[in-house]
Amino acid sequence: MGQGYSTIAWIPEAIGSWALPLLHERISSGSSPILQAASQLKLVCEQSINPVLAVLDREYGNASWVLALKQASIQADCLMRVRKNA
Repeated sequence: MGQGYSTIAWIPEAIGSWALPLLHERISSGSSPILQAASQLKLVCEQSINPVLAVLDREYGNASWVLALKQASIQADCLMRVRKNA
């Protein structure tokens, strides 16, 4: 079984397909994808002078992600894809 990674990228333009990685970290055995992403997003939000919009895959379209955002007091808007069976 391979290692999991969490990547946060900046999409600099409204048109085009460029994505610049800001943070790319291994998910340790003591963490989870949701906790790792919340930690990374909090860091980005704290260092950004602009509002942050996080676009997330369906693994994050659930109550665990929303609770992680609330517990970490993360100030970001989130657009999440939700699983079909949710």
